[in-house]
Amino acid sequence: MSKKKKNGNGDGNGNGNEIEGKNELENKKSYTKKRVTVTAKSPNQKALLKSINENLVTIVAGPPGSGKTMLAVVSGLREFIMGKYKKMIFTRPCVEAVGENLGFLPGDLHEKIRPYMYPIFDFLSDYLSPKQIETYLKSEDILTLPLAFQRGMTFRNSFVLLDEAQNTRPEQIRMFLTRIGANCKVVITGDPNQSDIHGLNGLVDAVTRLKGVNNLGIIEFSKEDILRNPIVKDIEERYKTGF
Repeated sequence: MSKKKKNGNGDGNGNGNEIEGKNELENKKSYTKKRVTVTAKSPNQKALLKSINENLVTIVAGPPGSGKTMLAVVSGLREFIMGKYKKMIFTRPCVEAVGENLGFLPGDLHEKIRPYMYPIFDFLSDYLSPKQIETYLKSEDILTLPLAFQRGMTFRNSFVLLDEAQNTRPEQIRMFLTRIGANCKVVITGDPNQSDIHGLNGLVDAVTRLKGVNNLGIIEFSKEDILRNPIVKDIEERYKTGF
């Protein structure tokens, strides 16, 4: 395992604003395209990295472009590469954007869910080649699962990410979190203001309901954390007034 302290901003225990992993996949048979490293660019991003490192479960809610999914994916990839977890499990509720209907999607279960997972694979492709990603998918070292298919499962030796959690129901979050088994770390991400379902969504409910739970961190990003094109921050501000 290799951890480094840079520019005096880290203490080598995951409390700084940068995390790194070895280039070798220690118990795998391949190499990453480049060193797996992610640097926090805001205080809340730094708090998120710290929470992922220290807690069993981290819930992060915030606006688009604030780095929620990217930080979660790369944090998980780093620990997977170093052999801390045997699997990375990625899940999303299969809910289409408001007003859209993709209809029937061809292929098996994994092919059907693949379009929903594109943002996650986009981040993985910064570090893994297409061939490596397909190899890990085939071996199920990287697993993509619809949220609806998880009842009865137990997550073991896995880094698990539930993305777009604003499109879940509270009972789905409950079902998902009660899958946690031995040597498992869970991150839940989402934007509470961009839900495509009606009524109370699971992300908003979890942020309120689960505050104070031991070994569970909750991070709430604001528009100040938006790091995408600067126009996104201005657009978000206008839409906060509602429709």
